[in-house]
Amino acid sequence: MRTLRILVVLALVSAGASPAQTLRIYHIDVEQADATLFVAPNGGTLLVDSGKNGHGDRIKAVMDDAGVTQIDHFVATHYHEDHYGGVDDLVEDENVMVVAAFDRGDKEFIGDRVNQPTYKDYQRAVGENSTHITRGMTISLDPSMTVTCLSSGGVVLGEADPPQTGNDENDMSVSLLVTFAGFRYFVGGDIESHTEAKIAARDLAVGVDVYQANHHGSHTSSSTAFVEDLSPTVVVISNGNNATFQHPRQVTLDTFAGLASPPTVFQTNKFLKPGTEFGNVPDEFIADLETVHKDGTILITVDGAAGTYSVSYRDLSHSFSVKAPTSAGTTRVVIESLLPNPVGNDRLLEEVTLRNDGTAPVSMVGWMLEDESGRTWSLSTLATLAPGASATIQRNAMAMSLNNNRDEIVLLDQGGQEQDRFAYTGSAEGVPIQTGH
Repeated sequence: MRTLRILVVLALVSAGASPAQTLRIYHIDVEQADATLFVAPNGGTLLVDSGKNGHGDRIKAVMDDAGVTQIDHFVATHYHEDHYGGVDDLVEDENVMVVAAFDRGDKEFIGDRVNQPTYKDYQRAVGENSTHITRGMTISLDPSMTVTCLSSGGVVLGEADPPQTGNDENDMSVSLLVTFAGFRYFVGGDIESHTEAKIAARDLAVGVDVYQANHHGSHTSSSTAFVEDLSPTVVVISNGNNATFQHPRQVTLDTFAGLASPPTVFQTNKFLKPGTEFGNVPDEFIADLETVHKDGTILITVDGAAGTYSVSYRDLSHSFSVKAPTSAGTTRVVIESLLPNPVGNDRLLEEVTLRNDGTAPVSMVGWMLEDESGRTWSLSTLATLAPGASATIQRNAMAMSLNNNRDEIVLLDQGGQEQDRFAYTGSAEGVPIQTGH
């Protein structure tokens, strides 16, 4: 066994990147665990979780099939062995380089888990050099994609006054919103109804194409308000044949079925053991019907040019269209990002980027931003925002400032009506804060 030194970087730029228009997402068959591999159009890789101890070979086999040799970014959603257990095998036994690793930090709060052998293996392989990913941070995987952290440690994007770190390891999972060419994908580890409710209340993940079911389809997750906000076309459940957990739960499948537009639900494995609360989708939507092999991987392939994606497993494939853009509530123009702490003069170089999520052009004449103290920025110089367009405006000595430590910014239209609001609690020099709106 050897220790691989991890190089922690926030961006990887591939020389001669291919102009390909395809994103691949592999939901790897790791039984009652999670491991999801994203292969970006430029060939960059993101692995979210790594299955259980001993699952490194399963991940490596999928990497070989995908034609990739390293993991550019690895995210451990939380500190349960079925989410980080395989990464040491991948690094030390399979000789796979992990360039940048991220986790939810807060390691001083995890108690006796620090003494568990699998956690020590995780720390040795990648954890000791990991970056603490917080809400609003982005991972630079591919210029055509966004990967935004919506929750970490039980705190969600836009939450003004984060509570003290809690004790529910599942609910403190990192969650990510991944977008590419209009395609939207949500993965949230094992977050449960408490954090889900805060994400839904802020409309952080509205109208996604694919939802990787939180907590393996557990009854403690996929709460009604949350999945109504997501309104997914497809749900993928990473589950195994574990009699203790009985995933997926029938009540969760019933929640999906009760949506106004019920999604198509897929499982990596069929639950076969006796139980009273489990459920299974029809066999044609389950990748591994025997649940004894490692052939339950589900591949999603997104064709950005065509606006379609397919879900493939065994010898089956199902095709779907990427959803048309939607916006939360009646909001047409939203705050897309902020730069409170630029490299240089804050008074001149602070930035705000706005986006028109509506279907008609919007004149920005008379619109303004207002901070907690009531000071404003005029947005009139932006003139007109076309549908789907984004525009950035610098402070340029206007009265309103973006406080580096914390602030709450309100977007007001020409009639003084609030159109969007965003709060943050910290910043890093030169790093924009993505709102997820």
